[in-house]
Amino acid sequence: MAFKLKFLAMAAACCGSIGAHASVLWNEADNGDLANDGLSPTTLLVSSGSNRIVGSTGNSGSGVDRDYFSFTVPTGFVLDAIRLLDNTSVSGGSSFIAIQAGPQLTVSTTGAGVENLLGFTHYGNDLIGTDLLPTMAIKFAGALPSGVYSIWVQETGGPASYGLDLNISAVPEPAGCAMLLAGLGLLGLARRSGTRT
Repeated sequence: MAFKLKFLAMAAACCGSIGAHASVLWNEADNGDLANDGLSPTTLLVSSGSNRIVGSTGNSGSGVDRDYFSFTVPTGFVLDAIRLLDNTSVSGGSSFIAIQAGPQLTVSTTGAGVENLLGFTHYGNDLIGTDLLPTMAIKFAGALPSGVYSIWVQETGGPASYGLDLNISAVPEPAGCAMLLAGLGLLGLARRSGTRT
């Protein structure tokens, strides 16, 4: 019985995590305002699993507060979801989110350079809990591969809060995992038949 449990634990560890962690990567209430300049975005260090960003944007009477941040999806991983969290509260009809490859977001707030974006979308309170990545896709389909990306979040109405959950997943290696499981299975059979003699 103990061997079976060890075998299952080893197989799960080698073929992917059983559950993803939920980490608040940045909360403007605790960590301060995210960058307001796309050419100097706040650099965030993402890790495997859930990476939550909580902030606020919009115009509270002193000009529009835009949020910009960049992050690196490590080699062997993909960005496969950007979920809108339940703390989101859109001020007007919708808020805006965009993504660009690279360490900066070079599109101006007037829209000049929009061709540099990988994608963008508008979101409202009705999309809380949904994955925004598929609706953002203009120059990509599915998950985004390893690399550096920058995100722009904006609300031009009154103050609005938002929460984003960037999910980073390992790229599966089915051939390697299958071979490892087969090897562990043979080891288990050999051990089991050895204990009967």
